[in-house]
Amino acid sequence: MRTYDEAFTAARDGSTFSNSSQWEVWAAKNCNRCIHDKPARQGDDANGCPLILIALMGKRPAEWLTQTEEQAVYADYTCTEFRDEEDGPGPEPRPIPTPPGQGELWPREPFEGHRMLTPLEPATEAVSPC
Repeated sequence: MRTYDEAFTAARDGSTFSNSSQWEVWAAKNCNRCIHDKPARQGDDANGCPLILIALMGKRPAEWLTQTEEQAVYADYTCTEFRDEEDGPGPEPRPIPTPPGQGELWPREPFEGHRMLTPLEPATEAVSPC
């Protein structure tokens, strides 16, 4: 997971949730069972998930994605950093690192990271019915 400063720099401007109820519902499905926020739930707020603080600062973390307009309306984000406590201490990272001595066709670095999905622009040309 990125540090707070790195994540804050990559975050989008604009509020994440329109009211506290949206936050509570989303946090119950995600943050309240994620390994990254477990220290905060145990009273160690300084080591909690930095993405929550970014959301409370009025920005949307780049790690919180929406794929449909409905997800955006209901603030039903998909957190790319979510790791369920039930999954164990160390899930294998994705993408799986290249094994030592393994050749690569292209370097991985330019293709790794977080993608910010944006809605498609509406067509500007009129489409005539057939």
